[in-house]
Amino acid sequence: MPSPVPVAKVCATDFLGGAMAEALQLVALLSTGLVCGVFFAIAVSVLPTLFALPPGQYVTVHRLLGKGYHPAMPLIVNAGTLADLALAVLRDGPARGLWALAFVAMVAVQGVSHLCNVPINRTLVGLDPDAIGPEWTDPRPKWRGYHLIRTAAAAVALLVTCLATVLPL
Repeated sequence: MPSPVPVAKVCATDFLGGAMAEALQLVALLSTGLVCGVFFAIAVSVLPTLFALPPGQYVTVHRLLGKGYHPAMPLIVNAGTLADLALAVLRDGPARGLWALAFVAMVAVQGVSHLCNVPINRTLVGLDPDAIGPEWTDPRPKWRGYHLIRTAAAAVALLVTCLATVLPL
């Protein structure tokens, strides 16, 4: 006589057996791909441009870039993080560990963003671009370092999400 399967496991398997699992995987793929792509573009194109600007212009341009970034990117990061978490909790087998790793990588993206990049962004909001003197400490190198860390975390999340997606449901 076969051993009984716990009801919770049957429900989770049924819940993720079809369209819902595919929808969550699609959300995870799209969001991590977008985050990784945007971060990559910032690293290879936007940051060199910002570094080439004099301090006052840098502050002005950085503010303008931030207006286009919010609230879209935080919402996209949150969607991917939540999809990864749901799949890590509800999936079985090797995919579970991969979804958990993708979740951890996306939490790292959020952590670096909120604890490192955003505080620097906030200091620029209150700064008068025309009143920047020689004593000003340029935040660009520090911001770039933090950005590269979160870009690496986003790349890990994307790679692991791709691997987890190709495993059978």
